[in-house]
Amino acid sequence: MRALDCLVPAPRLRELDELEIPAPLVHVWEALREGELAPAPLVRALFALRTLPEGTAGTEPAPASLRIDTLHSTPARPGFQLLVELPRRELAVGAIGQVWKAQLPFVHVADADAFAAYAEAGFVKVAWALQVEALRPEATRVALELRVDATDEAAWSAFSHYFLVIGPASRFIRRAALSALAHKLANAQRGRRELVLPGDELLADAQAEITHEISIQATPARIWPWLVQMGCDRAGFYGLDALDHAGARSARELRPEWQKLEVGQTVKVTPDGRAQLEVLQLDAPHTLVLGGLFDTKQPGTLRFTQARPEAFWHVTWTFSLRSESTSSTRVYVRARAAFSAHSALHAAWIRPVHWLMEKVQLQNLRARAEGTLARDDTRDVIDGAFGGIRIALELLAPFRRSKQVHWGLDATVAQAKFPGDERVGTPDWSWTHAIEVDANAAQVWPWVAQLGANRAGFYSYQWLENLAGSDIRNANEIHPEWQVRLGDAFFLHPKARPLEVVAMEPGRWFLVYGGSRGTEHAAKRPWACMSWLFAVEQTGPGHCRVISRFRCTVSRHVLSQLLFGPRLMQPIGFAMDRRMLLGIRERAEHQRALQLG
Repeated sequence: MRALDCLVPAPRLRELDELEIPAPLVHVWEALREGELAPAPLVRALFALRTLPEGTAGTEPAPASLRIDTLHSTPARPGFQLLVELPRRELAVGAIGQVWKAQLPFVHVADADAFAAYAEAGFVKVAWALQVEALRPEATRVALELRVDATDEAAWSAFSHYFLVIGPASRFIRRAALSALAHKLANAQRGRRELVLPGDELLADAQAEITHEISIQATPARIWPWLVQMGCDRAGFYGLDALDHAGARSARELRPEWQKLEVGQTVKVTPDGRAQLEVLQLDAPHTLVLGGLFDTKQPGTLRFTQARPEAFWHVTWTFSLRSESTSSTRVYVRARAAFSAHSALHAAWIRPVHWLMEKVQLQNLRARAEGTLARDDTRDVIDGAFGGIRIALELLAPFRRSKQVHWGLDATVAQAKFPGDERVGTPDWSWTHAIEVDANAAQVWPWVAQLGANRAGFYSYQWLENLAGSDIRNANEIHPEWQVRLGDAFFLHPKARPLEVVAMEPGRWFLVYGGSRGTEHAAKRPWACMSWLFAVEQTGPGHCRVISRFRCTVSRHVLSQLLFGPRLMQPIGFAMDRRMLLGIRERAEHQRALQLG
């Protein structure tokens, strides 16, 4: 058992950073225990971050260094302190306080047991540990793990908002500190150059080389499927999607149709397919070597073994997976390049860009292989924030209601009869929304047919739905096992009574319905009846229209009107339904473009 398992056994926040250092364990431990844990600029930045977002007025200057021996807590000056030390294995440091406040009110505790037992409301318990493990006689893994828990929900809420602001910078500082430690302990760059990887021999005259590595708590067989499905025409590259995937989100799931990869096959590295990488070596589940030869004066990609043109860029990209234990794998990634004098400037600026993108790719690869990928990422939060703004605007603009009810459709068409209208014959309120999609109905239907909180989500503002406890992850792939069937339960929220799929015409439409019970009518309790039609209509060659038609009638009970009445639910429903239809179109048209490309 590790020290943090005793100090914070059930953390609400856990983050882990690891780095392999080419130095013996004894030397690494000495540097951690006795030396500087981070350069002075990083230390000052770390302590400055702690006072955000309330300002720094009245705070003491940040210390010039961060050393284990300087971390003491006393009743007069409470703060971070060394709680556990297991020589040549682990150091654990912790503090209890209200870290979101500028003045940083800490609580002093006597020892590790007192830290673990502390339960007074209004505080968070922050602990971090440095753990070392000998991988080989001349290689040591250093892990920096952060854990946070709170003594009550109010404290956790305050910390969560605080960490939303400082979290990204805090992660950068921790990782930078580990990297600085690696460089200080041993010449890590020299160690990496001496490491021979598959594919090095394919580009013997390489003028530039960058190597990254990471430990992943998964076997090579679990990591491998994520690697073989990479490509702009496949799963993306798990990196900075805005730069290497045309803004499309990299896959968060394994796709069977992308698991076949052979030597000689090419994968796109740009959306238009002008740049491609060739599979040069493949030894599942341990080695994947991609490469490409590019004429910088002509578009397209040459075969890797062709004669180099006058102005060229010749590259290899190696992924090497080496087992560290029965459940851990060290992943090495190396990019090598040879280039003509014409490309020297390009090589100079692309190096730091590639370094950053590779770091992000490996972190995201680890999250996918370990199953720790965050449900809502930055894109979801930003999208949800804009969705919240739209909902607020719609709530403040009741004069727009008449147009909201038939968004995307002519009013006359929206008033026509649709399948299932008889279920709620005279609705108190309703909408009929539609969107045109540049794809055939047969291509769009599978996206519509897997809707539901218990299946593919609603392709809407995922972050907002999850704030309401929906536990949704919008699918970006088609799942045959989720395709709708007559009689299925259709969940709007995991804790709400499900609707039922009461009618359908496969490939064209399905209808869900939920009605009040007779006892609710008789007892004059709140009740509501609602139907929701999802339809796909072919409107022309390569074009179709998706229709969402919702009809609802509610009792006059105040609670019914509040929860299901039009004053609140119609503008919210419009914003969410509009985003759902846009999400269906984005997915269907992206899939069609991949199939045509």
